[in-house]
Amino acid sequence: MGSGDETDIQYAARAAIKWLKTQKPDAVKDLSRSIQALSLWNENTSDLIEILLSKRKNAFWDTDRPIPDTARAYSALAGCGIIHPETINWILKQQKNDNWNNNEIDTSYALIALGDAGIKNEQGCEWLYRNYGEKWEYAGTTSLIITALIKQNHSRYREFIKDRAGWLISKRQSGGWAYTATSNLVIQALILAGEEDINPSIQWLLDKQEGGNWGDIISTSLSLISLKMYLSKK
Repeated sequence: MGSGDETDIQYAARAAIKWLKTQKPDAVKDLSRSIQALSLWNENTSDLIEILLSKRKNAFWDTDRPIPDTARAYSALAGCGIIHPETINWILKQQKNDNWNNNEIDTSYALIALGDAGIKNEQGCEWLYRNYGEKWEYAGTTSLIITALIKQNHSRYREFIKDRAGWLISKRQSGGWAYTATSNLVIQALILAGEEDINPSIQWLLDKQEGGNWGDIISTSLSLISLKMYLSKK
């Protein structure tokens, strides 16, 4: 690939969209990420939406990880203009002691979905902020946390977000963060945080594409989301 310019990105995206449309996602996470990616690129996702909704049990998706799966599904559908208040109510009811499952990943995804619904949840944000420490200092985890805080209350947590974005940049190696899926979560968080130094990571991402994809449905969907976010911010 070339210099990571718009022509290269559009070329890579077209190949990835073509590949993604040949896949048959069945897991809720795969369906949600596919819908999010394809809809951002203005592709028709009605068949995938129908499958995703068919897997919903009352207000939520009853998987082995119902909170992050339900949150991701809500965000993907909301991005397509499909709003389910009962799903947001279910997510809110799962909050205990300011958090979700005493888990930073579940809490981050829940707060992202609430943010996508326009609902502020200061207790959840404060729980993430207060409890952040070395035990959560992983690129993917930190990226989800700052994404949640940005979607909830960027101005209140601006200094923390800026500090953690700088830490993420300091952990970058040759443009990426070891794994494609993790790297995409970081890229998306950095774009939302307003970080300017994204070009090397976009180039890294383009160089990782093989046969039109990034190895699986999740990584390919996340890569499409990152590329679209990058183009939209340019």
